[in-house]
Amino acid sequence: MQIFRGVVAIAWLLVVGITIHAVLTLGVDQAGATFIGDFGHPWRAQFNGDFSAHLLLMAAWIVYREKSAMVGLPCGLLAILGGGAFSLAYIFIASFRGTGSAESLLLGYRAAR
Repeated sequence: MQIFRGVVAIAWLLVVGITIHAVLTLGVDQAGATFIGDFGHPWRAQFNGDFSAHLLLMAAWIVYREKSAMVGLPCGLLAILGGGAFSLAYIFIASFRGTGSAESLLLGYRAAR
């Protein structure tokens, strides 16, 4: 689990660094226009469609593994809006909750105790 946490932490740092660079270079207001505008290019549309499906799956998984809808729904929404910056932090923190097993990480409160 320690190696997994290390990989997640490094991925999070990379995503946050790239995000900071994008915000400083183009500003926050360009994010939506760039994402939507890229659907006009076939490969960018493929990447954005794939990424959107990933975000929706990630949000559904977060809602599923949380015991409370009051926690799961806002976290699911943040996973969609924040992408890897939120999702990787969520996974990192979730890896410390529970028993530390893969089952506990994947299933949350539903894991066999």
